[in-house]
Amino acid sequence: MPSHASKTLLIDADGVTVRLGNELAIDRVSLCIHTGEFIGLIGPNGAGKTTLLRALLGLVTPTAGRIERGKATYDYIPQRGATYSGITPLSVLEVAGLGSRGHKPAALQALQQVRMDAFAYNRFNELSGGQKQRVAIAKALAAGADVLILDEPTTGIDEPSQAAFYDILQSLQQQGITIIMVSHEVEAVLKLVTRVICLNRTILYDGPPEHFETDKYLPQLYTAQHRQLHHHHGAPHA
Repeated sequence: MPSHASKTLLIDADGVTVRLGNELAIDRVSLCIHTGEFIGLIGPNGAGKTTLLRALLGLVTPTAGRIERGKATYDYIPQRGATYSGITPLSVLEVAGLGSRGHKPAALQALQQVRMDAFAYNRFNELSGGQKQRVAIAKALAAGADVLILDEPTTGIDEPSQAAFYDILQSLQQQGITIIMVSHEVEAVLKLVTRVICLNRTILYDGPPEHFETDKYLPQLYTAQHRQLHHHHGAPHA
């Protein structure tokens, strides 16, 4: 019996195809996502990963196929998060409070969940990249999100900060938060997630991380270069 058999079905995608102009972005993708899963979505640049996330969120309409979403509060956290610097410098607590609509106890609790409560009164724009991503997650949690969708959340973050960030994601999953994360950090993802989906326009692999064979599913060029890709700050092509 699969580990998610008793869990609630969140997303049911069946034969989803998305064309962006003349380009086939994703082709006949079918998958089910259940509550409490930690899914790593991997694949080369241009594989359609971001398009798939946007389709699952309802931001892109499939050209063919269907997506059914269960009742849940979804939050999408893009690469490097939002800056929230604006004209007025916001404190960390104020940024988290954007999620809780100014409800301070909820914002503080969310900051505790991501281990950023000690920085509550620091200015958000003075934080490191990894800390900003943690506050972006706190804002989502303060808004009641039970599904976090993260698009390359560790881009440009040093390895110790990445490890701390991944540790927080694991603790959130243990609290029942569902996580779907796009990442180029294949080795780190395989140690972290409960399920791997490898996409290259269509699904090449969907299953447990321990059975995923990197050499078989990802081009050798990709695995050799994923660190360089990870540090590429241009517009995402996925």
